[in-house]
Amino acid sequence: MADISVAALAMVDAEPDRVRRSLADYREFRPRILTPRFSGYEVLEGGQGSGTRVRWTLNPGRWIKRRARVWDISSEEVDDALVERDTNSSAVLTWTVVPAPDGRSAVKLTLEYAATDGLSGSRAHAQGNRERRLYGEMLFELRKRFAEDPNSGKDVTDNSNGAGSVAADEVSEPSGPTDPGR
Repeated sequence: MADISVAALAMVDAEPDRVRRSLADYREFRPRILTPRFSGYEVLEGGQGSGTRVRWTLNPGRWIKRRARVWDISSEEVDDALVERDTNSSAVLTWTVVPAPDGRSAVKLTLEYAATDGLSGSRAHAQGNRERRLYGEMLFELRKRFAEDPNSGKDVTDNSNGAGSVAADEVSEPSGPTDPGR
C-alpha cells in the first residue's frame, strides 16, 4: 500500500492563538467551516481541544461511486498543531498554525493516509487532488469566517481588537468545478 499525503495552505488575517483556539472549538466554530461535503457532524466527547471526539460523514461527491465514510476523530494538541486521527482508518489530519507577517497566521492542513489496495499511480494522484480540493475548500471557509466575523475565536477574556478581515487580493473561490468529488 502506498501512502497518500496532501496539503493545503491558507493565510488568515488573525493572530495564531485566535486561529488555534477557533480550530480547537469543535462545538461552535468547527461546524461553521465545514462545507456541504460534510454531514451528520456531532461532538461525542469534550468539545474543546485535546481529547475531543467528533464524528461526521464525508460525502465524496456525485462522481465517486463509493458510499459516504463516517469518521470518528480523536484530537490532540501537539506544539503548534492540532492533530485529528480517524479511529476507523489510517487517516490523520494535521492543522498547523504559525505566525506570519503583519499579525497574520499561516494555516496548513495536511491529510495523510494509507492508500487502499488497487489505488496507485494516476488513481492515487486523482484521489489526492480530490482530497486537496475538499480540504482547500474548508480552508477557504476558515478564511471567510474570519473575514465575516472579526470576533471569530475570541472568548470573554480576549481583549484584542478583533481585526480579522482577509485582504481582498488573497480571497478567491476555489478554482475549477466546486464538486470535490470530480
